Amino acid sequence: MQLKSERELYRRRRNTPWLQWFAVMLLLGIGGYIGYLILVRLEAQVVTPATPTPAPTATPSPLLYVAQAEEAYWRADVRAAITDYQNALDLEPNQTEVYVTLARLLILQEQPERGLLMAKEALRRQPDNARAWALVGLAYDWLGLPYEAIAACERALELDPTLPEAYAYLAEAYMDAGNWFAANDAIATAMELDDANVDVLRNYGYVLENQGNYYGAIEFYEKALEIRPLGYIYTSIGRNAGAVSNLPMARDAYKEAVKIDPNNALLLDNLGWVYLLLGDYDNARTVLRQALDLNPINSDAATHLATLYYYQRNYEGAIELFLPAIRYGEARSRRRTVFFVITEEDLSQVGTAPSSQVLARAEFVHPLNVDMPLRATFNNTEGDSPFQGYVRLDVVNGRYSLRLTQMAQPSSGKVYMGWFIPLLTPERATVHTAPIFPAPDGRVELEGETGTVKGPPIETYYTLGLCYYYLDECNNAQPYIQTALRLDPEDANARQTLSLCQQ
Repeated sequence: MQLKSERELYRRRRNTPWLQWFAVMLLLGIGGYIGYLILVRLEAQVVTPATPTPAPTATPSPLLYVAQAEEAYWRADVRAAITDYQNALDLEPNQTEVYVTLARLLILQEQPERGLLMAKEALRRQPDNARAWALVGLAYDWLGLPYEAIAACERALELDPTLPEAYAYLAEAYMDAGNWFAANDAIATAMELDDANVDVLRNYGYVLENQGNYYGAIEFYEKALEIRPLGYIYTSIGRNAGAVSNLPMARDAYKEAVKIDPNNALLLDNLGWVYLLLGDYDNARTVLRQALDLNPINSDAATHLATLYYYQRNYEGAIELFLPAIRYGEARSRRRTVFFVITEEDLSQVGTAPSSQVLARAEFVHPLNVDMPLRATFNNTEGDSPFQGYVRLDVVNGRYSLRLTQMAQPSSGKVYMGWFIPLLTPERATVHTAPIFPAPDGRVELEGETGTVKGPPIETYYTLGLCYYYLDECNNAQPYIQTALRLDPEDANARQTLSLCQQ
């Protein structure tokens, strides 16, 4: 048998057709796969012009909002500053100084109940913050609690005897407490510490204003404006100009305030009222309507627009505004209730103010929504009360509910009473609950109403009465005439309105 050489065997293998085709197809497959990977990677790196990629959005930060708030305050836009400070706190609540700054702005924007909440929140985080204590004092004073204000300002000065604002706020509280000499001393010290401080100059003007020195007050308010042209300072000038019967000056001051903050219902109301006093009814109507559009529950603007309608003998239109003005004005007074105090009183005689026998004291929480009820809580586990429970006050209709547990029986000849402080009746007595009688197991469930409270000025009530009189509806007028007489039994206009309806 003849063997084939190795060369022949090798040559035959190389010439085998199916092996050649397999090798070719394998190489083509590998090449195609590599090309596919390269193509996919290139496509991933290409940005299609028809679908642009959106630019990244910067995430707001607390520092950004604080910077915006400070810039807004420097351009005298206090409301924008308040909004930005609140946004900063929403993102980062643990900012003590932001609470302090926000408290001051809220108070000066006629929201002292919310300013008090912010100042106390600052103290919860930093109990020895002197500025926060001073602002607690300012808030208390604007809420009608001058003696509590004095105590808070004195606490601020214990912590920082060189704080000019504390002396300035203390002077304001002393004035409202009727202590002129102490007020003069406090404001003089504030001026020695910082005579270029806006709050010090404003409060110096306030002290002079309440002493009847209106021109001197205007001078210091104008000095404050040189440092910061703020709307509420222009309002103070307008108020003092009105006190000396310089209505054109008052109008110009209010117009400047509105230029700074054109969407502020309080400022628009001031301007509209002085237009009305000047007899410029068209501008008065326009501006007062703007104020009500911005804040439909603004009692003052509703009263002033109703007064305009009364002057024009549109009695039906006036009544439609006077009625909500009274409701909103009394609701505002209820909303500014700060404390609920439970005392033990003599059963035979309950006075017009709480006695010194205080069992417990709770502070109301003021919701951001001004129509929401207030609520104060008693908690004996924290040592602030011998019992547990809460009180709830509806600011709109004046209804309250009291729920307590673990309450002991009163002493013989005594009765428990709850007091809403500083809420007043028209006669200026502190509003209180019905007597509180605990059940044998210590439970209390009490419902009631505050009734009419001191709210809008007396003119609101007797002018509404006159509107009803001219429409020959004296039966409807009587409740409002009686409230006017409760506010001031000697008021000549209220007495004349009563006389007309009795004819």
